Amino acid sequence: MSINPDLFRQVMSQFATGVTIVTTSAGEERHGLTANSFCSVSLAPPLVLVCVDKKAQSHALIKKGRNFAVNILAAGQETLSRRFATNNLSAAERFAGLKFHREVTGAPILQASLAWLDCQLFAAYPGGDHTIFVGKVVALGRHKANAPLLYFHSRYQKLNPR
Repeated sequence: MSINPDLFRQVMSQFATGVTIVTTSAGEERHGLTANSFCSVSLAPPLVLVCVDKKAQSHALIKKGRNFAVNILAAGQETLSRRFATNNLSAAERFAGLKFHREVTGAPILQASLAWLDCQLFAAYPGGDHTIFVGKVVALGRHKANAPLLYFHSRYQKLNPR
């Protein structure tokens, strides 16, 4: 049985996810992309995974630099998410005007993020048109206590507090 790609996308849009910006660097070169394919893998050692399209500019840089940072976005950061999701923007345009710092690996940590994880590349696995990058968390932190930015039914969403 062949799976219709449009139907697959529609079905997957029913799963609510958080929104992240995955950043990476190799020397002075840096890049980043919006991703919602992110999850925790293990507590000991602390591992997370991100799935990155093989055609994404960040893909080769993650392999080259052997690092990535996951910046978890807060409600109200839809514009930032859209900026890093735009395929035709250079790294300079993506990071323009943003404050960031670097921790252990050198991957940019966005000051505006809700929380972050700095990761050394632990493993990479084929995943169709994506690569599943597993990272060992070497530093992490929270910037502020806000609600997360969510993505559901192909739209940005916010939590509805009780």
